[in-house]
Amino acid sequence: MTGPVFRLRTLWRGDGKKAPISSTITDPAERFRAVADFYRVSGVEIDRRVRVTAACFWLAFLPSLPLAVGTLTFALTEHIYSAALLCASCALACTSQALKCGLANYQFRTRTLSSFRDYWRTDLLPRFRSDRS
Repeated sequence: MTGPVFRLRTLWRGDGKKAPISSTITDPAERFRAVADFYRVSGVEIDRRVRVTAACFWLAFLPSLPLAVGTLTFALTEHIYSAALLCASCALACTSQALKCGLANYQFRTRTLSSFRDYWRTDLLPRFRSDRS
């Protein structure tokens, strides 16, 4: 019960701790391990976060499809450009949130602090299980 409250509180105040990642650590897997150890995140918690970020990806991505169709419908057939712009904005917000969750899923799944460029080279779809299982 206290976990979600603590995470919500850190959105505004922050926890005041900075992960001790030096510029000498260049391996993404070592960086992930250092941050996970610093924040005391266990393997079980990482597996849970893999599932949660995959679910968040789909919850954010699926609404973007009908919004994209609505954008085209309003713009091309009905010429209601204000509605088309609203649908396009919502679709863009959903897609960007989906990409954010997909990147987090990729990082938790592979247990590396890889860049967005590395994630972009994959198929972009999240998995519900870790690649390291």
